[in-house]
This record gives sequence, structure tokens and C-alpha cells, in this order.
Amino acid sequence: LLLHLQRDVINLEPTRDDVVSCVSKGKSQVFDCKNHIRVIQKMQGNRLYVCGTNAHNPKDYVIYTNLTHLPRSEFVMGIGQGIAKCPYDPLDNSTAIYVEEGNPGGLPGLYSGTNAEFTKADTVIFRTDLYNVTAKRLEYKFKRTLKYDSKWLDKPNFVGSFDIGDYVYFFFRETAVEYINCGKAVYSRIARVCKKDVGGKNLLAHNWATYLKARLNCSISGEFPFYFNEIQSVYQLPNDKTRFYATFTTSTNGLIGSAVCSFHINEVQAAFNGKFKEQSSSNSAWLPVLNSRVPDPRPGTCVNDTSNLPDTVIKIDILNQEYTVYYVGTNLGRIYKIVQYYRNGESLSKLLDIFEIATNEAIQVMEISQTSKSLYVATDHRVKQIDLAMCNRRYDNCFRCVRDPYCGWDKETNTCRPYELDLLQDVGNETSDICDSSVLKKKIIVTYGQSVHLGCFVKIPEVLKNEQVTWYHHSKDKGRYEIKYSPTKYIETTERGLVVVSVNEGDGGRYDCHLGGSLLCSYNITVDAHRCTPPNKSNDYQKIYSDWCHEFEKYKTAMKSWEKKQAQCSTRQNFSNQHPNEVFRKNIV
Repeated sequence: LLLHLQRDVINLEPTRDDVVSCVSKGKSQVFDCKNHIRVIQKMQGNRLYVCGTNAHNPKDYVIYTNLTHLPRSEFVMGIGQGIAKCPYDPLDNSTAIYVEEGNPGGLPGLYSGTNAEFTKADTVIFRTDLYNVTAKRLEYKFKRTLKYDSKWLDKPNFVGSFDIGDYVYFFFRETAVEYINCGKAVYSRIARVCKKDVGGKNLLAHNWATYLKARLNCSISGEFPFYFNEIQSVYQLPNDKTRFYATFTTSTNGLIGSAVCSFHINEVQAAFNGKFKEQSSSNSAWLPVLNSRVPDPRPGTCVNDTSNLPDTVIKIDILNQEYTVYYVGTNLGRIYKIVQYYRNGESLSKLLDIFEIATNEAIQVMEISQTSKSLYVATDHRVKQIDLAMCNRRYDNCFRCVRDPYCGWDKETNTCRPYELDLLQDVGNETSDICDSSVLKKKIIVTYGQSVHLGCFVKIPEVLKNEQVTWYHHSKDKGRYEIKYSPTKYIETTERGLVVVSVNEGDGGRYDCHLGGSLLCSYNITVDAHRCTPPNKSNDYQKIYSDWCHEFEKYKTAMKSWEKKQAQCSTRQNFSNQHPNEVFRKNIV
């Protein structure tokens, strides 16, 4: 697929003074002291908000969407200093979102989660100053989390932010302050602030009055749950703001594991409306707060004037937690395609496919384009485009095709096509025999005593390598039974086929190969016990041997004739390839 891209480019390089200052602080001129763009957000009209590290001195810009600078006459207030809007260090995890509506005075502003100091001592959830463009004046000062307070933020790594309703939500992982008395642990969090927040009173005038956070629980349930504590990325469907999808991993010092968990907005709201937790002293445990001690209005509630709310700050704890397709990138250059579906109210998931994108290159960014129906994947060295509906190019059989929500099986042409209503589809594997009519069925006549190979010529991909392949025999005497492999009768081939050794009358009937509950191939064997009568006398053996020798001599004669003709054809071909005007130089010895 050829991509037709306009080659618009804008250079936002740091100044020489910024580079010199960066190098003097011990940073690398080759990497650290560049301007790494970390925020690009669409603004009203044809403008973009951009923020970069600018040689460890963050700077922001407003440019046109065609990547040209604004004229001086269109100066944007508050632009130039990028501190607290994007990170100093290009390797820091940060997030930002430009919010047009719902802020105080209806004024647009940037919400960010990042480091606000060169030393990384001050991590912050931040909203920029809000300016009245018409009146050309500052209306509302910036808002931020409380500085150097580990109960608000403790060494967070931000992974995403979203504008939903009255709130802006932030996803991050951080050191768990509530676990500190038992050791060190990292928890995943979701935090929110009210967009109309104008700050608290007195000492909290520049700080959020509605800031709350909760733990995100992604775990395998059981008597002793297995937790995936470290969120790595989060995604939300463009047309569905009710659910978040996030990838989680275990700690780097423990067992290696990863998972994908989804959270509904109602579950998030229920957590924020649940019980608070507090720590009465530095040596005590975190315990639920009695409802009688919770202020009214409840902390975190959106009100008309947050400056009238009480100053008490408490912490929240744990969030419990038609087809959804996940694309999960790994640090080995693979993408796992997973489908989630519901059956009888139970959420189920299945690994559909594995894409090899770039061997041993970490997947850094993935984006889905609904316009081109494609997944764009980026590593440090390449960008690839993958069709979401890779039906005919990916699936050569019915049983895999019908499991993909994007595809359906055409019984008339025996091909896999993008799904339409008249095609076969069974994502949840509720109808195990849906593909039986599309399976190729072969009839074989076998002579008595012969060994026969039954090959299942269906390519079994890596994603199904661990699935069990089972052969069944339908005979007149025994009915249907599972075949047990043995070196003297039934041998499994490396490609999951079956060899039946020394066929006799009892081996006739139908042989079916199943992968899980799906039929892959079927053979109907007829044993011809009368076509080959064993010789009784030595003369009979000699006659048969003589016949075989005669046939073999005929084969050798035909082979020599063919080789002679091939040699003649090769000579003619070499001669015809010489151009009449070409001169070949002969080496003289």
C-alpha cells in the first residue's frame, strides 16, 4: 500500500544557548540536548499546540496544521515557556490533553501530567493559565497538585489522559504510599480533576480542590490474587467514552507477565464515590474513613466555586473492577491480536493472531485509523501499516476465518472476506460444526496391507501451535472413537497428519481431524482386500519380480531420454540468449 504524504516540515530546533546550557549540566549533546516533541494537540480552527523538551528547557509553540508558523500579528498569550506542560527529559513518561470546553469561563487550556523540574523532584498534574483572548488578559491562574507531597503524587509515570464530561482523567503508575510500611510497591492509578476547578482557599489557592485518585486493580482473581501492578499504556475508542483499555505488567524484579484489563466509566465513578482511606500517623495502616467524617459537599465533587470547599485532603483506594479487538505490542516486535466477547454474561477472550512486525525491536506506538481501516505501528526504526481486515490474505480456511470479527467465510467461493451478513461467522465458537460443510472431504481406496498417509493440509499458525489436534475414526464395528498413537499402527507426522500402518478390513471408514472443536479435514477410506492377492508359489514371486524389473528398465530408459532432451533444450536456450551484435572477448593464454 502506497502512502501519499505531503512533505510538510517545520524545524523547531533549540537555540545555541539552550544547547550550551544543556551540555553544561552533563547531558548528551547528541540525544538529550535536542528538542524532542512530546505533545501535539489539536486546537480550534487550523492550529496545533506543540511542546518539546528543547534541550532540557521545555518550550511550547502554536503553529498551523500545515506546519507553518503563525504571523506575529497572531501572538498567543501564555505560549513560550513549556515547564509543567511537557518534560525536561525526553525519556520521561508524560501525558497532555488540550481541553476546549468546560473550563472556568469557557476558556480553553492544556492539562498535563509531567515533571516540572530539571531534577525530577516535582511531578505535577497541571492546568495552564486560562486567557481571555478577546480581552487579552489572564482570567484564571494555573492549577496543579500539591508540591513535594507524596500523598498526591509519588514518582509517577504518566501513560494517558482523557476529557470526559465534567472531569479530566489521568492514568499513571507510582510508588504506593499506603504500602510503604510493608516495603516498596508500585500501584497503578486513575486520578481526576474537575474542569471547573478554580483552586482551594488560603494555601491551596493554586492547587486542585477536586483532585482524587484511586488504585486500578488488574489481577487474576483467586484466594491469592495475582496482580499486574504497573500500567504501561491506556486506550479509549474514539466513539466510545464509556470504557478504558489498558496494558499492565508485573514488576521488573518479579515474575514476568502482562495483561490487558478494561474498566467501565461506571466502575470508575463507583470507586470515586466509594469509601475514602486515611492514615492517622506515619506508622499506622491506611484505614477506611467513617461516612460521618466525610465533608459535605463530598471531596472531588464539581461545584460552582471550589474556593469555598474545605481544605481537607483525603485519599481514595481500590477500583474493582458487541466484540472488542485488542492489539497488544511487545518489546520483541510482535503484536498480539486478541478478541473479547461475552457469553451468558461472562466476559471471555481469545488470542486470534500474532503479527511479526520487527524482530527484537520494541513496539513504541500504535494507532488505529478508522478512515483507512488500518493499524499503524512504529518502532525506533520503522513504521508499518496493517489492514484491520486481513481476511483472504491471512486465513486460508474456514475455522480461523469465522473466529475473526472483521471476517466471514464465503461458502460459495471457499474464501475469507470482510464480514457481511450473508457470510459465516462464529467469533465465540458457539457452533462447532459451522465449518463442516466447507471442509474438503477426500475418498481414498487402499489395498490390503498398504500403509496410508492422511495429511491435513491446513496451515496451523503459531497462535494455535499449542492447540490439541485429534484424529477420530468412524468404523462400522466400533463407531466413532479417538485414535491413540502407536509405532505399529497409528503414527502422528510432524505436520499433525496421520499414518495408518498395514491397513486391514477393520481400518475402513471415515477419518476426521479436529483442532479443538473444529473439523480440519476428513477422509473416507475404502479397503480393497481382493485387489492384491498374496503369491502362493515361488514361481509367482519370480513372475512378480520379473514384472517389476521390466517396469524399472522402462523407467530408466525414459529418464535417459528426458535428460538428453533437457540438455539439447539448454544448449539452444544459451545460444538464443546471445545478441547478434555482442562481441565476446576470448582470453588468450
